[in-house]
Amino acid sequence: MFQLLKISIALILASVVVSCGGTTDEHGGGFAPKNRLKWSSIPSEFNPRVEDVSLNTQGLDAIKMNIFGFTADVEVAYSADIPAGEGYLRLFTVSKNGGSFGNISHQNNGSTLSLTSYGSYSCSIKIKDGAITSLDGGCYVRMQVYLPKGAEIEVYNVGQLISKRFQPMSLSDFLTAIDKASFDSDKFPLIEDFLNSYVQTGKKPSMTCQQLGGVVKDFMRTEAKYTALRKLHFAVSDRENLAAMIDDVFNYFDRPKARTIVGLPN
Repeated sequence: MFQLLKISIALILASVVVSCGGTTDEHGGGFAPKNRLKWSSIPSEFNPRVEDVSLNTQGLDAIKMNIFGFTADVEVAYSADIPAGEGYLRLFTVSKNGGSFGNISHQNNGSTLSLTSYGSYSCSIKIKDGAITSLDGGCYVRMQVYLPKGAEIEVYNVGQLISKRFQPMSLSDFLTAIDKASFDSDKFPLIEDFLNSYVQTGKKPSMTCQQLGGVVKDFMRTEAKYTALRKLHFAVSDRENLAAMIDDVFNYFDRPKARTIVGLPN
């Protein structure tokens, strides 16, 4: 279904494509790599190349990437020149003394496209002040996901959201993450991520008392249970069951405070 467009573009052409797209391209997310390589200044001895991998984005909600764990310089850009349902991954590479860049696998799972890597990849590179000071092998140095302007597709790289959020975290994903987290200190950031995903998308979460009780019960300390209850009870759809849930989750002496937190009389 997917076609790999192997385009070896000379250094000067790559510079034009990347830097002159400003009239139609919009970069998302306020991304700013700490040590970005100055692509137009790379000497020919490092064999700078650009390769575009075409993507079918029809019906997608998310793109999840992990190309040999590369995170140094990855961003999302939007262009009015890209037709709806299409897109591409632009790969910037350099090499010296040979080098292999492996292969990229596409896998569709419903509305999610996963881009992963396999094969041989060996990279040793040092960059200072935007210039390569040492290079051995072949290295990815920049990746750009180009999408149609207005596309509401979340892009993740090595598990990190690098685009704007368009879909809130699903309740099932949240409950699974809470269940897997071992300590209270690991669970609270998950609650914040869950709630923030709804704030960012202008939506309101919804859960049942049974689901809320499962989350609260997962916390070990009573004060932590209170905090989780305080943060999440507003999302409960069947509030008539709150009293029964509190009786199930909290011991006798802790129930009055829990009832107060959710607005129930004692």
